[in-house]
Amino acid sequence: MQKNISRRAFLGAMLGASAVVVAACTSSSNNTSAEGSSTTAGSTEPSSADQTQRVVALNTGQLDNLLTLGILPVGVAAAKNADLIPEFIRNRFGADFDLDSIVNCGLRAEPDVEVIASLNPTLICANSRTDETILEKLRAIAPLVTGAGGGENWKEDFTTIAAGVGKEAEAKTLLADYEQRAAKIAADQPATPPSVSFLRTNDDAAFQMYGLNSMTGTVAADCGYARPEAQQFTDKAGHDLSAELLAQADADWIFYGVQAGSPSPVDTALWPSLQAVQDQRAIEINFDSWFVNASLLSAEIIMDGLRSTIKA
Repeated sequence: MQKNISRRAFLGAMLGASAVVVAACTSSSNNTSAEGSSTTAGSTEPSSADQTQRVVALNTGQLDNLLTLGILPVGVAAAKNADLIPEFIRNRFGADFDLDSIVNCGLRAEPDVEVIASLNPTLICANSRTDETILEKLRAIAPLVTGAGGGENWKEDFTTIAAGVGKEAEAKTLLADYEQRAAKIAADQPATPPSVSFLRTNDDAAFQMYGLNSMTGTVAADCGYARPEAQQFTDKAGHDLSAELLAQADADWIFYGVQAGSPSPVDTALWPSLQAVQDQRAIEINFDSWFVNASLLSAEIIMDGLRSTIKA
């Protein structure tokens, strides 16, 4: 029997769960389909003072982190094979900011330095893992703030970028709210918490499963969920997985994302044999917000997606 959660019902549940106001910052085959929504607990309102800062964001999650802090970047770089402004960011911030005014600064790995210079930025936010030659060129244009990058560093990177734009206090308040909500979910877990598996399509291999040191891994840990034995690794964010080894992705619940144009694990021979699939606990989620981005907004989307889907 196929079980479906409608898009409207799922989004409604997630939005209802995240209706929190932070006072300091605001005045298909045996799989269930669910798409992440924009559910950040709060964000600062854009102000004229904020918009005097001409910020260029070149790292994962920096666009939505800046918007969460009330700042519209003048330019951003895109992830490979992704939209410059992902749909989940448009859903969350499109009514508050003119997102189409943001200039395309190329790819995150190879930003267009000439375009960036033409924007006369007052601050550039980049990734410390970027080639040093590129970073030197960026430093010659404007002051540079670098985040560590990687999903496991999303909290530190949020506070780093907030400090760079003079909004560290707001960031700490928003992170404290996230931590409080996650702790409540963890406190409500049963004696044996359900295990959650994170699976995505991958460019170089059929699939990739995510371990403890990943964006989804950190959120799952904060919320007290268990992880399957095969996903206890910490050497990197994800391990490649062939279709023949898909059983390693099994758990009480599987949350999987499929990038546009990539084959879905649903179509593999082993998919129907997974226990989570047989129990109708295989959930398709938004690829970009769960597996490409690393920000407070993504953390909220992942947390609310887990909470609203997994029932005690």
